[in-house]
Amino acid sequence: MLSLSMSQASEQALTAMEIMVKVDARDEGDTSVADSAMVLIDKRGRKRTRQLKQYSKKYPVGTKYMAIFLTPADLKDTVYINYDWDTSERDDDSWLYLPALQKNKRIAADDRSGSFLGSDFSYADLSGFELAWYDYELLSESEVVNGHDCWLIEYRAKDKYRDKVTASTQDLKTQTWIRKDNFVQVKSKIWKVRAGRIKYYSASDIEKIDGVWTVKKMQMITVKNGKKEHASILKIHNVNYNSFLSDELFKSENMQRAALIN
Repeated sequence: MLSLSMSQASEQALTAMEIMVKVDARDEGDTSVADSAMVLIDKRGRKRTRQLKQYSKKYPVGTKYMAIFLTPADLKDTVYINYDWDTSERDDDSWLYLPALQKNKRIAADDRSGSFLGSDFSYADLSGFELAWYDYELLSESEVVNGHDCWLIEYRAKDKYRDKVTASTQDLKTQTWIRKDNFVQVKSKIWKVRAGRIKYYSASDIEKIDGVWTVKKMQMITVKNGKKEHASILKIHNVNYNSFLSDELFKSENMQRAALIN
């Protein structure tokens, strides 16, 4: 009983910044390979499904990520690569390979707020989170989300990074709910620069796979002036961690070749 009380006291003693550091440091495996589906839902409830394969690999200087679209036919063999550098002073590097044009398109830092291939997820949503760009405030030490005790944290861009955050994310502020048992972000409310627009993120179907806490379903909903515009769901059907992945796979000059491996 004493150890439980001490554990709870230790949890409550964490600052908002300390919590977010633990979120950022959460084990996601040295490598991962996932079979996934992205479902796009319009305001009338109509759905379009896209199948894709996702790869990631950690390096001493950051994490490299690649997504290859398998279906539908008009997106087949489209490849997206992102280098999420650990330093906040270096912008991420991203490329999109479009098979119809047979060439790579580099995504500029101020284009990352754009929709990721028509979904409610932006390139910025997929490219990682820069801890040093924001100030954090602990709004609540205990809120229950789907039966799990969570911290509620709000964060906004620091003055010195405000222009960079606005250009790359179009976010004004974010409130996020963090599970205390595993430091997974299970819910977020994101106020956008465009007046009246808010995005709602949720994570569910969370389980431990190969020792890694894995979110198998992510949803992003876009709301304008209180009305739902559209939504996107990303589901992971199968994932493997810590298998060998060649460095060649993540080179931007190999994107056309990468599309052929599936």
